[in-house]
Amino acid sequence: MVLADTQGSLVWRVIERFYRSRRAFFSLHDRYEQVVQGYVEKFDLPRQEIRLSPRELVDLLSNQDLEVLRDEYLVPLKEVCHRLFRTEDSTDFIDRLVNDIFHELSILKEEHYNVLTYGSDSLGGSVSGRDLLTEQKAVLDEVHDMFPQKVHRIAHLYDVATTALEALLHRWKSDPVLIRSLFMHRDRFVAQANDDGLDHFYRWMYGPDQQWQGYLEVADSFLASGFASQAIEAYRGGQLHLEQSPLEENEKSTIAERLRQGLSRAELILESSSIDDGEV
Repeated sequence: MVLADTQGSLVWRVIERFYRSRRAFFSLHDRYEQVVQGYVEKFDLPRQEIRLSPRELVDLLSNQDLEVLRDEYLVPLKEVCHRLFRTEDSTDFIDRLVNDIFHELSILKEEHYNVLTYGSDSLGGSVSGRDLLTEQKAVLDEVHDMFPQKVHRIAHLYDVATTALEALLHRWKSDPVLIRSLFMHRDRFVAQANDDGLDHFYRWMYGPDQQWQGYLEVADSFLASGFASQAIEAYRGGQLHLEQSPLEENEKSTIAERLRQGLSRAELILESSSIDDGEV
């Protein structure tokens, strides 16, 4: 189903595309670091002193993975960030960061392509007065410096962008599209975005030790639209997290009653719809 371009749908697409692109990049990043560390151990040299063959340099990164990250993850992310954040004369910090990530990744991909182009081990001689071996050495020397700079620069930009985006989440803590989407994807995309899953997002949206509020918010939203089964799941999640909350007992008791009443209404609606459908 295609979402209309409401603010909530744009926010959800920014969050989903950002974390998916982040996961794809760090998969590439971690493999790169693993391979480089292997050469550090093999040659017993600091990484900045290691000089690899053209083929070894090419194998540090996957041109296909770089292309997929750019075209299938970052291009759609960049576009939706522009639509959400940009006005005629301003934009948000996160939009600029995503733009920087895209450009840095594009440069990295171009440098990797240069190794593919110039990196033949059998290259030699000259063409039309050009010393191909000298050109090859210059390109490869540049890439030995450029690869780690760009990979680490992009990782840093992603870390800064993650902090920037998460600092904005509280703005949208009552948006029905966002809160329902996060809840519905809690066992898939959301679980992959952070080790703490939905609780991580709720801490940013509602505050530390306030995850119960996120469950209550989305449960009420589901119930208001007649989605009783989803509301029941959310109310029960809220009850579980409220039990673990450090709130004072009188405040906890008040919130527990709200959750209990909401759960009862949702269960009644679900029971009534089952009867209407002829279920026993």
